[in-house]
Amino acid sequence: MNLNWIASQQPAMENLLEQWVNINSFTGNLQGLSQMASALQAACEPLQAQMELVSLPDRAIVDQTGRLAAQPLGKALHLVKRPSASYRLFLGGHMDTVYPPDSLFQKAERKGSRLYGPGSADMKGGLVILLTLLQALEQSPLAKKIGWEVVINPDEEIGSVGSRSLLTQCAARNHLGLIFEPSFADGSIASSRKGSASFTIVVHGRAAHSGRDFASGRNAITALSRIILKAEMLTDLTRGTSVNVGIIQGGQAVNIIPDLATCRLNVRFVEDEALAIVQTQLQQIIREQEQEGLSFLLHEDSANPPKPFDEKQKALFQILKMCGEKLNQSIQWQPSGGACDGNNLQAHGLRTIDALGVIGGGLHTPDEYADLSSLSERAQLVALFIEQLVQAAAPGA
Repeated sequence: MNLNWIASQQPAMENLLEQWVNINSFTGNLQGLSQMASALQAACEPLQAQMELVSLPDRAIVDQTGRLAAQPLGKALHLVKRPSASYRLFLGGHMDTVYPPDSLFQKAERKGSRLYGPGSADMKGGLVILLTLLQALEQSPLAKKIGWEVVINPDEEIGSVGSRSLLTQCAARNHLGLIFEPSFADGSIASSRKGSASFTIVVHGRAAHSGRDFASGRNAITALSRIILKAEMLTDLTRGTSVNVGIIQGGQAVNIIPDLATCRLNVRFVEDEALAIVQTQLQQIIREQEQEGLSFLLHEDSANPPKPFDEKQKALFQILKMCGEKLNQSIQWQPSGGACDGNNLQAHGLRTIDALGVIGGGLHTPDEYADLSSLSERAQLVALFIEQLVQAAAPGA
């Protein structure tokens, strides 16, 4: 592929990233996601691939009443080109961010060599790299040898609950997966990744006047508090397992015994068995709080398996490292506690390298930034990596 052409696209890549960052595409903002999907479609049109927006099934959530409800999701963008080629790549990314429309962190701002803004690194910078890479591929003599498939989903930040089946289908059709999540701030690539699962615990109690009728009430917040304290004790960092209670809701007024309380917690784990153990322990903790007038619900919101770093993965990384050396880029890798779509792809048999996106930092904070110079550099790196694999005539090497 023409690496010089990729370098020449640096100004265009910077401008495109700024445009995309200025579109609010929070996971729950369906209008913003639609706007972002339209912008992506327009950018991908010159690739002349089969392209469609895929409707996703509703997400099952616990609503404000503590009961299960259906939540609509945005649409995923799906592209396919040369699906019968002997060597087939899957390229993936997500268009959603964690910043809602009422967040104060809304607009892109350049400061020196960095672009600050919601999703600048996670992962609209990666989407710009993905697009530029495909543009370079389509101009290359290698194009006729390579088939590719792209999914840009709208729900990765909530565990890809609606797009998981689409990703699973892609895993079965391709030889190698490339995910353009951000690199670490020092430029390192993620090797192994922990699994991630999120749960909602709901306690229904019995409301009563806190002075006149205290004894007949059943305090949902108090019961949930006892559960939370025991749940946090399930953290076992020696096994790489952590339990974080991230959201607590409940109560109306201080003179009313609360009849509803909820908490949402996240579990990170290295082995699937660890998640099963935590889930069993949570169920036991809840059972210990059962009494007349109280009822409980434990709902799994999402679950992503861990992504181990095995010998086959190491071989791929060595090729990537060699490509970096040719480009004077020092490529290192390190474990990540974060999960991504690469976890699911690899769990379904597709060897996947992720964190091939922009170098950046401050993810999921108002200090999120992308290192602009890494846009074309990362696109060049992945282009050379693909060349090496194809020229070796070893699909899935």
